[in-house]
Formats: sequence, C-alpha cells, structure tokens
Amino acid sequence: MVKPQHLMAIFPVFIALSACGSSGSTPNEWVRGDWNHGNSRTFNGLMRTYSAYVPTVEQPQGLIVVMHGSGQGVTQLISELSAESVANQNGLLVVVPAGLNGGWNDEEPPGGELADDVGFIDGLVASLKSDFPSLPDDHVFAHGFSNGGGLATRLACESQQIRGIGAIGNYYTPIAGSCPRPTGRTIPGWFGAGVDDELVPVESVRQAMSNYVTDLTDCPNVSGLQTVASVDVPSGVVCKQFPECDRVRLCEYPDRGHEVLEGSVSAAFSFLQTAAGSSAN
Repeated sequence: MVKPQHLMAIFPVFIALSACGSSGSTPNEWVRGDWNHGNSRTFNGLMRTYSAYVPTVEQPQGLIVVMHGSGQGVTQLISELSAESVANQNGLLVVVPAGLNGGWNDEEPPGGELADDVGFIDGLVASLKSDFPSLPDDHVFAHGFSNGGGLATRLACESQQIRGIGAIGNYYTPIAGSCPRPTGRTIPGWFGAGVDDELVPVESVRQAMSNYVTDLTDCPNVSGLQTVASVDVPSGVVCKQFPECDRVRLCEYPDRGHEVLEGSVSAAFSFLQTAAGSSAN
C-alpha cells in the first residue's frame, strides 16, 4: 500500500482571518471563549504562527492541536471544525497551527528545506503546558485532516508530547518502516473516513488499522474490525474496533468524501480522553 504524498484539501483557501478574537496577544492575555489569532513562536529560525481557542473555564484541562490539510489553511479549518462547544464543555484548549507553505512534512526526514514539524509541534505543546500548568500530560492530543492527518500519525510514532491522535482522510503508515515510539507509551488513535472518499479510499484506512495497533498499543494480535456503539458521532456513522483492543477506533461516515467530517474533534476527544486514561503509565 502506497501512501498518497502530501494530500491536498479540495476546498478554496480562506485568506482573511475571522473578525472575532484577539490578535497577537500572549497566552495570559488571551480572550476566554473566543479564538485568539496571530500568535507566533520561533522554531529552527523560522517564525511559526497559530490560532488558539481558550475555553471559558478558569484552567484548561486538555489540549488538542489540530492540523489543516495541504492548501487548506488555518481559518478555513477553524470554520469547519465547530470545536467551540466541545472546548467549553470539556475545558479543552484548541490550537490550530499553520504549516509552512500551506502544508506539513508528514513523511520525510527533516533537513534542508524539509521542516521538522514533529519538533515544532512538540515545542509548541511544551510552551503551552508551561503557560497552562493545569494541563494534564495524558490529555494532550493531536488531530489532523488529510496532510495534517498524516502528521498526526507521524506524531503518534515520534512525538515526546502527544498522548493520542485523531486523523481524518488519511491512514497510518510508519516512516521508513519503523515506529520509534520514544516515550514507550500506548498512543490511542481515532480515525475518521468518508465512505465516498476517492483520494483516500476507506479500505486503505481499514487495512492500516491493525498496523497502528501493533506499533502504537500494547494490545495482543487482533482479528477483524467489529462494529461498536458510539454516541459521539452523527446518525448513520458506523464506528469499528478490534475486539481485543479498545484503544483504536475507526468511524466511517456515509455519503462523505475527502473533507473535514462533522463533529470529528468532539468524537476524537471523547474517545481519546477515555482511552488515554486507561493506558496511562
């Protein structure tokens, strides 16, 4: 199975930032219950930018870093996430960084013109954990669409900070055939797939699920995927797991293609916070 190179989002890019939210403030100045745009930090000599939604609670109790598809951009992804409700209900800090040149290095060794996006995300998370000491280590997740989903799966293998991942419109394959898993932890994974996705066929996602279990969890050898009940997805969505492993889930969305899937942040977070808690060590 050959993984598509740098998957492209199929939507027009939104150029202007939303009118809501503050711009360029520091974390202790961020507005609660709103998007805060224009934030930046320097990594490897490059200025990297991100937006952040700060929940209405006094101290965030979780963090999810959400990565856009190639050519999609931060503002468009934010408009499609509908993450505000799940953020406020769960005390979840939602951070949406911008990839260099509109994309992410999801499968090549960094160096030269190839960004170290794993290092960037880890550095960003470490900085946010310093700014928000209430954030528990086991509730730090990554979530991505298309090319951003590819980076999420790479983070599962290579990150020192991420404790669970969600991926939409992409599937798992280890870089260079190996998964370092530097922390030694189980990294739960939630995958969302459009049944009508022609760029990343749902069968490709299904086939890769057992490899994720082998590389990122301590579950025994698995059999076939079986349907499981899930109350965190829209009606008609079918979620599946291996009977031997409750730390990896695939949710298949009928009549949906290669797109940001409705309620995916909420569904992924709900699954990951439970799975990460049960697998913390």
